[in-house]
Amino acid sequence: MRQFLIAITSVVTALASPLAAQPFSKSMAECAGLYAFGRDFIEREETVYLLEFGQAKWMNAAIVQAQSEGVSDPTDYVQASMTAKYNEWSDRGISAVFTEDFGDWMDYCRSFARAQDIDLNPA
Repeated sequence: MRQFLIAITSVVTALASPLAAQPFSKSMAECAGLYAFGRDFIEREETVYLLEFGQAKWMNAAIVQAQSEGVSDPTDYVQASMTAKYNEWSDRGISAVFTEDFGDWMDYCRSFARAQDIDLNPA
């Protein structure tokens, strides 16, 4: 019985995983939205520059990725995804940039960037 349950769990996981994952282009665009949100509430010029640079890198990577995924209008798709994520965080208010949740999402974006060979640091 236990082997049967393990087999069923494996099949369900294998079937659900690809269906549950969103396209990389959307995740990249959402990271751009987080960088844009952070940028709007930071005053230190050096940090603003890094966030603007990161947002641009994410937007470019997302558009290229969306093209490879066959999205019919990659620029509009990426812009809409970025804007939706920006608005989601904006609705939380300015203090959201200081939350653990925001920090965790920025950590995820940096980790995702490394995994996708996206250099978020200006030379």
